[in-house]
Amino acid sequence: MNQLWETAFRIRAFDVDANGRIKVNSILDYCQDAASNDAERLGFGYSDFVPRGLTWVLSWARFEFIQFPKFSDEIMLQTWGKKQFKLYSIRDYLFYNSNDEIICKGTSAWLLIDSKSLRPKILPELCPEIKMHDSKDALTDLPQKIIPAEQTEVIYSTQIRYSDIDLNQHANNASYIRLMLDCFHQEFHKKYTMKRLTVSYNAQSKYGDEIQLSKGTEKNNPLMHYIEAKNRTNSKIVFQAIVEWN
Repeated sequence: MNQLWETAFRIRAFDVDANGRIKVNSILDYCQDAASNDAERLGFGYSDFVPRGLTWVLSWARFEFIQFPKFSDEIMLQTWGKKQFKLYSIRDYLFYNSNDEIICKGTSAWLLIDSKSLRPKILPELCPEIKMHDSKDALTDLPQKIIPAEQTEVIYSTQIRYSDIDLNQHANNASYIRLMLDCFHQEFHKKYTMKRLTVSYNAQSKYGDEIQLSKGTEKNNPLMHYIEAKNRTNSKIVFQAIVEWN
């Protein structure tokens, strides 16, 4: 069986921002959909694990953006389960344009969680027959903690709404990216495009939770920002990101 999952698609009107470029949260939506389809194909997806009381949770991800596709561009996305690293199942992504050029690289770390105890499980121990494709890298980075900025300022607060909630009954990973993007003014988005993004999902947020978004700037690089989302209901930092622009 082919260890790579490939899917082709055309960028739709609701995938792009005011500048006609694909939104970063849409990129994560496509990655999540491809990961889900690949896992289902290989026998460790939603329909396999939910009846066993298990669920996949995205814990960390890093993306490098070479070129942002625009409305109606044809794109091919490739993904594969790469290896087990400690508690994390590592999955990579490559986006190609119609000229077969790589336009985005990504890697991600997923936790397989027992839905009741919330304790992690190790995929190779549950499914030893599954083979990882460890000879191919989109990025070689592995999950690590994000260090908060020394100084941050509160940008805005919001609530987790119905449209943010996914099958796991908490805010979807792409929703946090949308909230992060809203920390920057429209004029900033017109002037700059994202170069690199590292995100860490630290805790769950559920319907009705109030989320406070804060931003800090790297001292020696005004185009590198730290973003965090705090759940004001329990004071937990639920999401962190490092964003680099060009």
